Amino acid sequence: MRIVHIHGRRYAQFERLGVESGLVHAFATRPLNVAPHDGPDADQRAANRATLAADLGFDPRRLAFCQQVHQTTLVVVDKSHRGGPLGECDGVVTALLDTPLLTFSADCPLILVFDPRQRVLGLVHASWRCTVARLAEQLILLMSKSYACRPADLLAGIGPGAGPCCYEVQDDVYQAAGALTDREQFFGQHDGRLFFDLWAANRAQLLAAGLSAGNIECAAVCTLCRNDVFYSYRREGPDCGHFGLMAGLRPT
Repeated sequence: MRIVHIHGRRYAQFERLGVESGLVHAFATRPLNVAPHDGPDADQRAANRATLAADLGFDPRRLAFCQQVHQTTLVVVDKSHRGGPLGECDGVVTALLDTPLLTFSADCPLILVFDPRQRVLGLVHASWRCTVARLAEQLILLMSKSYACRPADLLAGIGPGAGPCCYEVQDDVYQAAGALTDREQFFGQHDGRLFFDLWAANRAQLLAAGLSAGNIECAAVCTLCRNDVFYSYRREGPDCGHFGLMAGLRPT
């Protein structure tokens, strides 16, 4: 990943996707808390989301964002959408220009998929529940079905999240991962503790869906290790903020 500064604010970007014509994207970093839920500072967080959109050159009124529930619902944003929350979903797809999409995290990897041929964009919140439900793979299927995307054309980035160095889980997560092919390769044991490699599990799903290995970029930034840059639920607890991945399409 690379760090960029816009109007004095720090953002992170995927290296390859950052130079793709017609695609604009960035990860918000601390201290820009863009969390979507209600609370005493909800107005400030809404203002932060608008700041992120404006910094990327988008009209904040057109922002479409997920209300994530760790499930498998994917939403297609079309001309009927007027901006604002998309309801309960953990992934979103669009081919609309100048319509920024936003997903949120405080340890879960966020995935961006871009079709430079068909000009289609997709985002996924890859929590462990979404990962074991193969949501990244379902996103590729939706892009193929709805927009005639060819998996071999797609470019993807797997964002920062709790890494295999720190993401300790219990046996219930291992059991829930039974739908993953060769799940053992995504789990490691250290000192009798079980760790889940969300990055590798989602990369394997993208490969299984037909993406080329060279077209998948993994940030490999652990949010627990780099809590100075990204918010981390595991490190800070339930009152932590959320960083976000915003992406949108522009005319080429």
